[in-house]
Amino acid sequence: MNKLLILAISSLLLGFAVGCGGDDDGDNPPPQPPSDAEVLQAGWDAFTAGDYAEAEAQFDELLGRERRVAEAHDGLGWTFARQNEASEASVHFSAAFAAGADTLAIEDEAHAGLAFAQHALERHAECLAAAAEVAADWVFAHEGALDRDDLTVLEASAHYALGEFADALARVQQLDPSFDADVATVEGRAALAARIESLLG
Repeated sequence: MNKLLILAISSLLLGFAVGCGGDDDGDNPPPQPPSDAEVLQAGWDAFTAGDYAEAEAQFDELLGRERRVAEAHDGLGWTFARQNEASEASVHFSAAFAAGADTLAIEDEAHAGLAFAQHALERHAECLAAAAEVAADWVFAHEGALDRDDLTVLEASAHYALGEFADALARVQQLDPSFDADVATVEGRAALAARIESLLG
């Protein structure tokens, strides 16, 4: 009888243990993958920290999901721009607009990024076209170092490169009203070029 009692108790304990295990599984479901918004934020967090490889991985994750595609391309554009890969950056900014960036809150950001990329590639007319689309109060959302004034300098440089010296001077004077130069003279154009260079910093 004692053996039978022991076996019965053991069976009850085993059943209880299995049942508890099942309850634990129900209380601890497998972790869910991060949401699209979380992946996007992780990409920008990595970008801000200067971890461009991780930023690229996060933005690529969104492209792989085929979600928030315009924002992912915008993020990749800035990521490559920060690594001085202007050609690749330009490709991604253009892809952002193809995916609808011009209907999103990132419109100014993507146009600004495209302007920087085109300037680096010495595509001056394209730089001016992109910069013209950026609002006067634009500030880069992911770090405080860039704003609309930086684009105004790019516009001045692009106009100068195209031989549009009066337009270049007008852009410089938006930032430095005290500056003047006679752009009809070689000396004046040289002074303007030097001031643009100093503003580009």
